[in-house]
Amino acid sequence: MDVVLVGLALGAAAGISPGPLLVLVVTSALRGGWLAGVMAACAPLLSDVVVVAGTLVVLSQLSEQAIGWLALVGAVFVAWTGWSTIRDSRHAVLETGAAAQRAEAWQALWRAAVVNVLSPHPWVFWATVLGPLALTTWRSSSAQAITLVAAFYVAIVGAKVVIAIVVARGRHLLSDRVYRWALAVAGALLVVAAVVLAVEFWPVAFSG
Repeated sequence: MDVVLVGLALGAAAGISPGPLLVLVVTSALRGGWLAGVMAACAPLLSDVVVVAGTLVVLSQLSEQAIGWLALVGAVFVAWTGWSTIRDSRHAVLETGAAAQRAEAWQALWRAAVVNVLSPHPWVFWATVLGPLALTTWRSSSAQAITLVAAFYVAIVGAKVVIAIVVARGRHLLSDRVYRWALAVAGALLVVAAVVLAVEFWPVAFSG
């Protein structure tokens, strides 16, 4: 039971922590409704396969400078996503067909997965917190280690899904004008997140 609580606590904290992925979940829910928001919220289930494998196999051999460059590439992608959102907000309308919403949902999953892979935070979290904790737990009980990781992902995805659904329900209360402003603000927040990420890891990337 303890590992379940630990996994849920870590996942819930990560799920509601401000960052590019959370803003992208909100943006996706605004643009494409609950399905797009939920798909974006599920991105860690896809992207973290790469993160976990990379952490276990590669990250321990990488320098801090390499992680810094990963963060800068991620910042560029987040900034591009934010700029695209601001650009699209000028002509966005709330009423979209089912086919358009499904297309937006798949695009949301792709964007969120790329953002998560290129963000250094999941890598650092797995390398410093969840990875060592899961490995230590595995040595005493493989079942408990699997439960710990499963609880973490249930919580992190669940928290973001709840946020996505709340945002999607509220979007129908907006007029097209307010909707465009909300999209523009969300896009601007993504650009701000990109700048913060770049400022944080720029010295690391050029530390050599």
